[in-house]
Amino acid sequence: MRYLLIDEVIAQLNRGRQVEQYLGEYYSDEFRCHRYLTIEKGKDEYTGLVFEVFDERNEGVESIYHFSSVEPDEMYGVEIGGFEKLDDLLDALKEKFEILENKFLNSGYLDSQLSEE
Repeated sequence: MRYLLIDEVIAQLNRGRQVEQYLGEYYSDEFRCHRYLTIEKGKDEYTGLVFEVFDERNEGVESIYHFSSVEPDEMYGVEIGGFEKLDDLLDALKEKFEILENKFLNSGYLDSQLSEE
């Protein structure tokens, strides 16, 4: 798996594509959960969406994108932003999460990363 350089992240966002980053796992009660981030660029702003999902691989669900949301009201993610500059969005995200600028992936590749974890 190849991570995107920050210049590639910017290029993907400018093309209207999303980029993602796996933010790790945690436990809610006895249930293993995963957190990930999706960043997108709208017409005038950058927005982040943070997803928290249950790990349901032992129940036959193979894709992180199909796992159930920890909070049912947040099944489409928790929005952070919008910001005029990508750097401002990343700074806001870094206040809450451990964001690494060298760990972004093209959208749709989180399953590959999760299988390596």
